Amino acid sequence: MTPRSALLALALAGLLGLAGCLLPNDGTPVFVDSWAGDFWSGEGMLIEVSPDQKQCKVAVRSDALVVREHWVACSSVHPRRG
Repeated sequence: MTPRSALLALALAGLLGLAGCLLPNDGTPVFVDSWAGDFWSGEGMLIEVSPDQKQCKVAVRSDALVVREHWVACSSVHPRRG
């Protein structure tokens, strides 16, 4: 990788991070069922669980490719393998 392409990749990653297109690193990787919302893919990050453990706060990518945080039923959140 040339220094120019490395700099370009770093700049692109920074722009995507500022635009809200990257999933947060602080959370547990999960898969969210498609019927729980309108997502680009079901891959997301579990951020928080309600005290009664019925609602889970997840960060998932929307159809516009922007990462959004949503509260969904924990029954629609599953561990992601691999």
